[in-house]
Amino acid sequence: MFNLKVCATTPCMLRGAETLTETIEKKLGIHVGETTKDGLFTLAEVECLGACVNAPMIQINDDFYEDLTVQDVDEILSDLKAGRRPQPGPRSGRLAAEPMGKMTSLIEEPKGPGFGLQAALK
Repeated sequence: MFNLKVCATTPCMLRGAETLTETIEKKLGIHVGETTKDGLFTLAEVECLGACVNAPMIQINDDFYEDLTVQDVDEILSDLKAGRRPQPGPRSGRLAAEPMGKMTSLIEEPKGPGFGLQAALK
């Protein structure tokens, strides 16, 4: 059985969570709070799952699927129906919560000890 939890908090909502929920409802023939007739999928709408930087996201059982598009959700559901476990994590190609595109901070070697301290404190 797969518990599908669609995050509906502001960051996910702004990035398309409602569309993901609609996609799941259409593909599985259920609505939020319902379970498919075969008992395989249950759909819930939940509050923040703590992956806001990777919005929109869905938790399926213990796994997070992040940076989702409608196509991603369709593929994930198809894999689950076929008995395959889709790779969890961001679907955008980035690793974890790194910025989209390129790194914008912490891109140079750290300064030595005492960097930026007032002379009186050294």
